Amino acid sequence: MSYNDLSNNELIDIAENFEEAGKLDRAIECWRILLNRDSDPLHLCRLGNLLMELEKWNEAEAVFMSAIELEPNLPNPYNLLGILNYMQEKFEIAQSYFSKSLDLNKGARTYTLLGVTQLEMGLIEEARESFYKAIKIDPAYEEAYYNLGFTYREEPSEAIKLFEKAIDLDPGYSIAHRELGWYLRHLMKLPEALYHLNRAIELDGTDGWSYIYLGNTLWADNDLVSAEETFKKAIEVWPEYSIGFWCLALFYEQQDRYEEASRLYQKGFELDPNDVETNLRFGMFLKQIGAREKAKNHLERVISVEPDNKQARLALSDLK
Repeated sequence: MSYNDLSNNELIDIAENFEEAGKLDRAIECWRILLNRDSDPLHLCRLGNLLMELEKWNEAEAVFMSAIELEPNLPNPYNLLGILNYMQEKFEIAQSYFSKSLDLNKGARTYTLLGVTQLEMGLIEEARESFYKAIKIDPAYEEAYYNLGFTYREEPSEAIKLFEKAIDLDPGYSIAHRELGWYLRHLMKLPEALYHLNRAIELDGTDGWSYIYLGNTLWADNDLVSAEETFKKAIEVWPEYSIGFWCLALFYEQQDRYEEASRLYQKGFELDPNDVETNLRFGMFLKQIGAREKAKNHLERVISVEPDNKQARLALSDLK
């Protein structure tokens, strides 16, 4: 029996089963068959969402636009267009779509998405207002409290309260435990920080940031053996990212293990040759050990991306 012989409800069930199994191409095939029968805007949103997961940006955008043409007052496609543009770091466009969605329906999730986008744009006060609006609509929406915490970076005690509130609402909220632990570490409340960072890893052992934060906190607690193993674990879970490599390299550098540090800095650089932090850390290390020309190369890479980076400029002036 072919898909064309199935009823709409049967096709929807099959599409959803494929989605749950991670067989997105097969699910897309089912949604396309359904849409050939009936151009339902909600089905278009489902199709577009899958295309977005596969990073088929242009196709997804066209599908969402088709949904808007069919039903201009439906907020869903505007929300999804906002997410699509956010994922592509087109934050101003994303903000406009989330605002349009809110004109049609004021929801806590959409206000939170708007606030997250405003945070990326550096609009701290506007983001804070959006998160408070989300909380007013849904006082039990943990993601609004979690994200609101980031608008209080300069007031860590307030941020900590908000992360704690998010965890009260959802004790299994791994990234809230992670961020709470990191803020506690900065206040040197190390036992509490270690508890929450370990809890974050228990809940999600694939998040590299949790291992990086835990490694730094163990280092601050002078547990060097555990810190080293934790940084290695960060590399294990995130082998494609440079940050774990340069964090462990910095740790080795501070232990005067320069050969190991150099090898790890080089690996981090190879993974992401244009990363500001990798080049800055590697450049400062090379300057310290007297490799002046190599240091200049990495520090100049920093300036090419961040012309106003004061640390890189000062180091370069010392190398002239």
